[in-house]
Amino acid sequence: MKIAVYSRKSKFTGKGESIENQVSLCREYIKTHIPEACDSDIRVFEDEGFSAKNLDRPRFKEMMKIENEQPFDYIIVYRLDRISRNVGDFANLIEKLNEQKTSFVCIKEQFDTSTPMGRAMMNISAVFAQLERETIAERIRDNIVLLARTGRWLGGITPLGFTGEKLEIKDSEGKRRFVYRLSPVKEEISRVKTIYEKFLEFHSLTKTTSWLIANGIKSRGGNDFRTRTVRDILKNPVYCTADENSFSYFKELGCDVCFTKDEISGKRGIMPFCRTTQSGKKSRRTSPDEWIIALGKHKGIISSEEWIRVQNLLGQNASKTFYKPSRNDVAIFTGLVKCGKCGHNMRPRIYGNNTSPRSFSYMCEYKERSHKTKCDMKNVSGNELDKIVCGEILKLVEINNSVKHELSLLIKNIPETDNSAEIKSRIAHKEKEISKLMRAFAGSDNTTFGYAESEIKNLGNEIKMLDEELSRIKIKKSDNLNVETVAEELLKFSDRFNELPVVEKREFVNKVVEKIIWDGENVHIYLK
Repeated sequence: MKIAVYSRKSKFTGKGESIENQVSLCREYIKTHIPEACDSDIRVFEDEGFSAKNLDRPRFKEMMKIENEQPFDYIIVYRLDRISRNVGDFANLIEKLNEQKTSFVCIKEQFDTSTPMGRAMMNISAVFAQLERETIAERIRDNIVLLARTGRWLGGITPLGFTGEKLEIKDSEGKRRFVYRLSPVKEEISRVKTIYEKFLEFHSLTKTTSWLIANGIKSRGGNDFRTRTVRDILKNPVYCTADENSFSYFKELGCDVCFTKDEISGKRGIMPFCRTTQSGKKSRRTSPDEWIIALGKHKGIISSEEWIRVQNLLGQNASKTFYKPSRNDVAIFTGLVKCGKCGHNMRPRIYGNNTSPRSFSYMCEYKERSHKTKCDMKNVSGNELDKIVCGEILKLVEINNSVKHELSLLIKNIPETDNSAEIKSRIAHKEKEISKLMRAFAGSDNTTFGYAESEIKNLGNEIKMLDEELSRIKIKKSDNLNVETVAEELLKFSDRFNELPVVEKREFVNKVVEKIIWDGENVHIYLK
């Protein structure tokens, strides 16, 4: 008989239906209702820190993999929602278990799929479990809408142009509470307005970013602006003034706009919510129909006409891609070459696509982004740099006479005669002695067994030494230890390296090279 016990909890709380309690209750159920089962028939699968919104859980998947190969007789859970709160997932699971003739038992709701009534009741319960989950989700969103109507800042990193201002208020019961609102930072707001102004002038994110760098306009942290940062500022509704134009714009996008036209004064800004969502450790941007748009307590920075015009221009440019670290199949030292003037990366710039090998150079990213206003480092031929640096690295692994000498010493002390049969016999004899000692002292007191333990340890060490001697004899007999052969194989490393594709060469050099500095005349190689 094979029985699986499955337990799950979203997070550890130290109380209630803990993993341990669920398993314990399932074991008690088995003793009472399946008395023919013994402990060795039961296998426990536990997932802690996983929700029931889907079946993507490591131990659950492991259990189902075993179920597909060698079906269990029973799968037992404490409660139905330990498996899933999704009706579709649950229905598919029950159907699969029925095909495998595996009974599914839920001890809390007292369901057993081995009976028709049990199957019917379980499906009804699954419907209510999903309804509960959807109700909770709706309740959470309703709470966010209520908070959004207050126009408060709910925390996190404030957007450029604002800081969080702490306010004390009294709630409906007269209790003191603290909330935050966005408070303007004059210098930063000036930068935000400049970004919108220049984008509307250039109609290009790249040109706008280059202009900001060339004119020394920095981010809050004192760094040069990057294209993605500029784009995020331009797309953020927090800068948009709330008026009839913006109200209609967000309504047409499908956003949940939680204010009316009557509340609009044309002075306040927009407070957006739910523009991103968290899934595990990953964050993703949501679609506009998931956004909640509210009236903020802060003043609008950009007029609705300008903000909407910017969104339309960004939409037209959406097909354009932003610079990403190169994944080319030409440059070996991608990501390792640094500019000796400004310290920024030098990325490969490939010329044409008909030559073989393709011609390329390494070019300073900062020089490119600032249009040579902040850095004018001259490009370096990528083909020449890769060839020279690879040559220097390969010199480090070239074989010479000293290596041959070391290889010769390696085999110097290996026995000439093949006495492996005798050594194997001695190993077998000592293993028998260990077995005898284990049997003789298995039931003895601690003092007596202490002596046996010492003897067993000594015999184990002797066996280890004999195994090492046996290994040396095997090495001696192997053709691979021929010094000349090994030396020749190592000498071929350069040829083999040159035959590798660029991606594999890149993997190798990344394990060896820390960075490469180009100072305009010379290449400086720093090894790890």
